Amino acid sequence: MPIQTTDDLAITYADTGPPDGAPVLLIHGWPDDASTWDDVVPALNAAGLRTIVPTLRGFGETRFVGNAPRTGNSAILAMDMITLMDGLGIETFMVAGHDWGSNTAEALAVGWPDRVERMAMLATPPRLGGMPTPPFEQAQRQWYHWFMATARGAQAVRDDHKGFAHIHWVNWSPPGWFDEATFARVARSFENPDWADVTLHSYRARWNEAEPDPRSQWLEDKVKATKTLSLPTMYFQGAVDGVNPPSASTSVPAKFTGPFAFVTLNGVGHFIQREAPDAVARHLIQLFTGNPADLSDTTDRSLIMSKTKPFLAGAAAIAVVAAAAIGVASAQTASQTSGRPLTQVAQFDHQATGVAVTADGRRFVNFPRWTDDAPISVAEVMKDGSLKAYPDAKWNSWRNAKSAEMPVGDYFVCVQSIVPDGHGNLWVLDPGAPGNEKILEGAPKLVKVDLATNRVTKVIKVPLDVALQGTYLNDIRFSPDGKTGYITDSGTRGAIIVIDLETGKGFRALDGHGSTQIDKTVKVMTDGKPLVRPDGRQPAFAADGIAISNDGKTLYYQALTGKTLYSIDTALLRDGVSEATRAAGVKTVAQTHVADGLWMSKAGTLYLTSPVNNGITRLVGDHVEPVLTDARLRWPDTFSEGADGRIYVTASHIQDTNWFKPGAPASLKTELFSFAPAK
Repeated sequence: MPIQTTDDLAITYADTGPPDGAPVLLIHGWPDDASTWDDVVPALNAAGLRTIVPTLRGFGETRFVGNAPRTGNSAILAMDMITLMDGLGIETFMVAGHDWGSNTAEALAVGWPDRVERMAMLATPPRLGGMPTPPFEQAQRQWYHWFMATARGAQAVRDDHKGFAHIHWVNWSPPGWFDEATFARVARSFENPDWADVTLHSYRARWNEAEPDPRSQWLEDKVKATKTLSLPTMYFQGAVDGVNPPSASTSVPAKFTGPFAFVTLNGVGHFIQREAPDAVARHLIQLFTGNPADLSDTTDRSLIMSKTKPFLAGAAAIAVVAAAAIGVASAQTASQTSGRPLTQVAQFDHQATGVAVTADGRRFVNFPRWTDDAPISVAEVMKDGSLKAYPDAKWNSWRNAKSAEMPVGDYFVCVQSIVPDGHGNLWVLDPGAPGNEKILEGAPKLVKVDLATNRVTKVIKVPLDVALQGTYLNDIRFSPDGKTGYITDSGTRGAIIVIDLETGKGFRALDGHGSTQIDKTVKVMTDGKPLVRPDGRQPAFAADGIAISNDGKTLYYQALTGKTLYSIDTALLRDGVSEATRAAGVKTVAQTHVADGLWMSKAGTLYLTSPVNNGITRLVGDHVEPVLTDARLRWPDTFSEGADGRIYVTASHIQDTNWFKPGAPASLKTELFSFAPAK
């Protein structure tokens, strides 16, 4: 990387994009490094912008020259940046800064208003007018500020740079947002010999526990004296930022009197440009290349669904205020295995298991009643990002607390999966066992919804001689003619349940057969250790994942607590075939891994989820091979496929439930992702 030498520093930086493009200075924050902009820069360059991305003092390969004080207050960082731009011969420029970079950008705009044309601040509010002591709740989030103000805290930071940084990566954004390999690469920049001194000074100086660099006092004073700025500005707020949540930025708009946009990114935490690079790039391009008069506040619904707030109004639909727009550009991170990106489509405040995508692009999700009394069971994701109870509010109005008052056959009780049949219907599979425990008599059922009219047209109640006590109806696939449904029973005695969708009659096939049972030799592992409940029980789920060949002739299935993929000719699953004949027809397809969901794509590729590896695999001949892994994909659960071939998968976070983590909240945040089909 090129180096710009100043009186104090040898600053490493990247300079990319068209040399004659409008220059944009991108400033990283703490604890991070310049690579934080790596997934944003290409889009800015493609839009005709020249980007300059420096590494701040105390980080990476940037080094002090001589005996300059190892200071890190915002004003001295701004002075470093202006010296860099002087050295590059850049007179006027635009700037975007994250975290430390946010306040550095602000100081640049205050100190050199004739040179900074437009500004974006990400994740950290401005300090215009000075920094008051924060409210107790915010001070608690900023515990590390006060920790570093003590001698013991300072020594702990010096002793373990990476450990101190790591805890903030974990706490400031949603669980699973980063993988350890990425953190390890970034953390190499914290090995700079001056990182601890610069870090400690930065935080101590902002609370007057240390004096700012004397050369920057004039700028620190000017920032405190300046109440507002008028240059075109965009402020980015992560809706689930763990250190600077929305409550910490309510006063931000009042500090800008010119063109201004407050951009909220739902589902995003503190490391905005790492978590949602596509969305950030899109908004920055608007700011830096568009008409400032067009700036306006917006909630970017690319990623996430926020808190559901269902209400009943007769037969009116339930709208749950959410924040995710599906089909809008969203965050993508490179998968560790193959480089194929996994896109986060949405996040929910309750545990989602099932996803269904119809031929015309409609998207549906479902929420089982496992650890909480979910306020909605089946929802359609609307174009504006809201969730609408589907098919109506009435079907979604059952609650655990009202179980004695509401007939279980007329409401969704504990929906496990939702699957379109390819004939204009969405089928809702309800095991009728809240908490994945006792079946409520009369509750296990299949509900058929006409997608054209959004009305329930049939309810098939699965009788107790088919859905036995201990049965858990897990997932369903349909014959190509739409007349037969095949359901896995993942309960205490695994089986394939076959349902005649016209008559509603059903029977159990391969009931108790070894291929449908748990494999007692398998230990379910997550996060590198056995997944067990406090009493020592591990997950014990029988036949779970299920898929059908596109010609409808072969059914594939596997126990979740298993490592073998099996198949059977669907002709053997007709009524009247003996169990001995069926058993003889079971084929071992491949030795696999612990798998939850299976999906046969339109292209004929069989995909499997891999909860142990936070990944997806595919069947190739007689073995499986990785498609992608991603730390965010915690317990990949259920698949569906869009008309364009893109595969959708839910992450149900089973290992994060209070079943396995006592003290975990009953309501668990989960996500919906998508990825391009394997080549």
